[in-house]
Amino acid sequence: MADIVSQSWFWPVVLVSIGLPVVLIVLTEVSNALARRASRAATIVVMVRNYLVPVAALFVLISQMPGLGGGDSWSKLIATMFWLLAIVVIINALNHLVFHRAEQGSWRDRFPTIFSDIIRFTFIIVGIAVVFWLVWGADVAGIFAALGVTSIIVGLALQNAVGSIISGLLLIFESPFSMGDWIEAGGARGQVVEVNWRAVHIDTGNGVLVIPTAELAANSFVNLTRGPDPHDAVRELEFGTDDPPGRVRQLLVDVARDLPLVSPDREPRAASLGGSRYRISIPLLKPGDREAVLDAFSTRVWYAARRAELHLDRDATDDWRTDANLLAALHKAAPLLHLRQADAEQLAAGARLERYCGGESLLQPGIVPDGTRFILDGRVTLGIESEAAGFVVIARLGENDAIGLTALTRNVTISRAMATGDVDVLYVPVTLLDEVVRSHPALARELVSEAENRVAQARTALAAVGEQLPFSRRVLG
Repeated sequence: MADIVSQSWFWPVVLVSIGLPVVLIVLTEVSNALARRASRAATIVVMVRNYLVPVAALFVLISQMPGLGGGDSWSKLIATMFWLLAIVVIINALNHLVFHRAEQGSWRDRFPTIFSDIIRFTFIIVGIAVVFWLVWGADVAGIFAALGVTSIIVGLALQNAVGSIISGLLLIFESPFSMGDWIEAGGARGQVVEVNWRAVHIDTGNGVLVIPTAELAANSFVNLTRGPDPHDAVRELEFGTDDPPGRVRQLLVDVARDLPLVSPDREPRAASLGGSRYRISIPLLKPGDREAVLDAFSTRVWYAARRAELHLDRDATDDWRTDANLLAALHKAAPLLHLRQADAEQLAAGARLERYCGGESLLQPGIVPDGTRFILDGRVTLGIESEAAGFVVIARLGENDAIGLTALTRNVTISRAMATGDVDVLYVPVTLLDEVVRSHPALARELVSEAENRVAQARTALAAVGEQLPFSRRVLG
């Protein structure tokens, strides 16, 4: 027994006999645990268990067999297999750690697959050469020299193409923009929807613009998302020289504040530029909304300026807002106001005609209406803004319907009335309406009845979306 124990091969054999099963069992449990978590590392562990560990055990046994020294061809063959498998495992492990576990949006995540494949292939070639040099004593200097010469030739032949690729890669690594950022390049503006080593894809709203990364790297561009200040849409306008600047600035702010796609965290800013020129800065939710916001603003400010009798572009010509059309509207509204035609004409001194475009608010929540508007033409949507359900429609109003029923009671309304298209209305200020109600109580009863009817409609509409109308806020317009 003592003779066996003293043999050089005894302990290596014992180590393999006991250690191999234990290592295989441990690696099996590790691979199963990784597989349950859907980790790519499970494949690497399986490779180590199935190939690397058995070959290592075989190498240990072969090297200790009597009559086979360390320089024996069998030993060298097994050592070569071991190191080649080790190279494959190491490369796959590094690929998993560097690329497969990369954070989304990082340079590792955007690294081109073709280049990672080239790097792996290079490592394999170099690794094989080193293994043959260390194990077999082969002269690999010629291989490295050939690789060097080939690289020089290929580099000279493809220097322009390679230069473009390198420029694109440097752009990716520097990460001057990310997925979802808004950039402006080459006269185009859009949102980045895809980035790879060849090109950047930008959604301009009219299609996807593909810009080579080398072109972006060689030219300047603007990242609108990463600006130091929130992005604004800016528009300059001109009014009449007789228009009070304070009224003009307030008009611009009011119109901008009611626009869609406007950031709720910042207020629009209006400034006088001197003379009759003004500038409005509108905060945006995202830079890509600029054109849509400015288009909506330009449309709405035209209507608002005429309602306010301000001279946008130094012009206040309005062939629709005439005395004749006002009298015609009063005659049409006379039955609604319980007035005779002659009595209705007496309201002409205070009443006025107003026109709204689609999307404009005729009534906003949180205010006491300063008058009541009677629809002459067009459609209006009345609703309540809910945090959970958004804009909940209560009623759809049309010709002869009234907006601003709470003007008589001086209550704050919680509803919003929005024009669905061009809407013409007759505006009667609350001071005149008070006089009409005192002389015609039936009008007051009708307005109160309509207000109660809208409360009932609001309850039904809110119930349909799982909400209810608070008792203390049952005041609708």
